[in-house]
Amino acid sequence: MSREDTAIVAKRVDESPADTGEIRALAQSAGYTVVGEVVQQRDPHPGHEFGTGAIAELRREVQECDAGAVVVDNDLDANRAFALADRLPDNTAVRDRKRLVIDIFGERAATRRAQLEVRLAELEYELPRAEERAKRGEDVGRQGFKSAGESPASQVRAAYKREIKQVEDALADIESADANRRADRHAAGFDLVALAGYTNAGKSTLLRRLADDHAVEENDRRHADLAGVAESRDGLFTTLNTTTRRATLGDRRLLVTDTVGFVSGLPHWLVDSFESTLASAYRADAVLLVADATDSVDRLREKVTTSRDVLADHRDADGGVVPVLNKVDAASRLDEKRRVVGDLVGDPVCVSALDGSGLDALADRLAASLPERETARFSLPQSDATMSFVSWLYDHANTVDVAHGETVEVEISGRREVVALARGRADDVGADTAARRDS
Repeated sequence: MSREDTAIVAKRVDESPADTGEIRALAQSAGYTVVGEVVQQRDPHPGHEFGTGAIAELRREVQECDAGAVVVDNDLDANRAFALADRLPDNTAVRDRKRLVIDIFGERAATRRAQLEVRLAELEYELPRAEERAKRGEDVGRQGFKSAGESPASQVRAAYKREIKQVEDALADIESADANRRADRHAAGFDLVALAGYTNAGKSTLLRRLADDHAVEENDRRHADLAGVAESRDGLFTTLNTTTRRATLGDRRLLVTDTVGFVSGLPHWLVDSFESTLASAYRADAVLLVADATDSVDRLREKVTTSRDVLADHRDADGGVVPVLNKVDAASRLDEKRRVVGDLVGDPVCVSALDGSGLDALADRLAASLPERETARFSLPQSDATMSFVSWLYDHANTVDVAHGETVEVEISGRREVVALARGRADDVGADTAARRDS
């Protein structure tokens, strides 16, 4: 194990106790072996976050453990990050929570969209730090076209802003394509459901429970992101690239997407950087907001509040949000936790994705949260065109009832988009010879 792979965890808290569990897990997810920790209770130092006593202890810990990095579970602006690094042994990297999360995302970004979003987050994070390095006279390799009298820091800022704009434009193109795909899926009769919530809440395991077992080859060309397998593993950020699988709920066909998990302490600009990845949750017909019942009551309250607020700030669909309290098989104080979630987002469905308990109740709540279906009735001539139309209805509508006589009487129910398409097709099939009746 090299020095660069070891880290000391540091955390400053206003009041005790200090929980370092999540920052340790984040550090491990980023590839560090945590060899020590330093915790200090005090108000933030304006210059370097920690007081002189904690900094001295950090310096000793780094030297004794030969650690290559200090991972800080606090927000560090550029000035405080540099000031803290200056007080540590030479060549000791300083990583705050935001930098750590960006690094983890970068390692797991496999799609073009995810890679662009990671790059946007990196640029937003590094911009003030690059400006500070330029002010210190360091070469940051970002100077562009220099205007008369322009400082190195101004050149760096302009170069970063240009690249940020380029990345934002590329993401906008991807979002436009995704919006078209969502429209295609609605027109194909699918309801869109997203799993949202904090990382490690069990969303991927729940997706495996909800998804159909049958293959999706017939959709490979139109829906290339449909996955035959949803990875299920205990750990932070096992999902960055969204996973979508088909599911059936009664007579409704669903596409269920597992989205990137939220993590504590992220600023809005970092959440906004992953807007496109989270679009599956923001624009789904219904969202299953999954919370971990094994969290402490206070931790659960904090996570559900943050998840609720993020969804409220960004979600522009009319569908419902169904709170799900997962891992109830391993939870204590369940009644109290259920009340906490209920007060924040409504009475949760209690499930165990691990053993399958509570899934029937979840299916009922999910069905009730999806958009109401429309119905239509058609009277059509006996013809090959009518038979082709009926075949199309079976592929797109939720229910199709057909009665054959002198005419073909058809009644359907389905998504609004499907019923609208069906009415247009019915006109084409029997406009001259059939009287069409819509409800």
